[in-house]
Amino acid sequence: MQTFEIKPKVGVGPIRFGMTREEVRKQFGSPEEGDQDREWYLDDMAIDFDASGRVTFIELAESENFRAILDDKCLHELAAEDAVAHVQRIAEYDPNAPEVGYAYVFPALQLSLWRPVLPENDQDPDDPTGRHFEAVGVAADNYFPVTSSQ
Repeated sequence: MQTFEIKPKVGVGPIRFGMTREEVRKQFGSPEEGDQDREWYLDDMAIDFDASGRVTFIELAESENFRAILDDKCLHELAAEDAVAHVQRIAEYDPNAPEVGYAYVFPALQLSLWRPVLPENDQDPDDPTGRHFEAVGVAADNYFPVTSSQ
């Protein structure tokens, strides 16, 4: 299993923001699927390209093929509340971003955590549903704006 270090505003593992599609393919080979905006690699890594064909966003789904590490912790392996607390040691999340609870956006790091559901209050303790984030997003500078309170 590969380990990819998350470097906020820089990239993930060998992928750097601003790299061309061809440079990404030199690292990972041909994409498993994709279109002009997004290509998939290693089953669970989506790389988004801007209009000029340069990397602008990397989404890492929970995977058996790699681990996504930020400050020595795999964000997919931590309980959701622990993952938020771990990232908050570095920067605060935007409390006004849409879907807080399901998603946490850390604008200073250009990083997001996402899960499709929240755990239920009466959920069996052995049921993992909603207890971990399924996706970590890492973006180039200014991808995630800071929202204002309304």
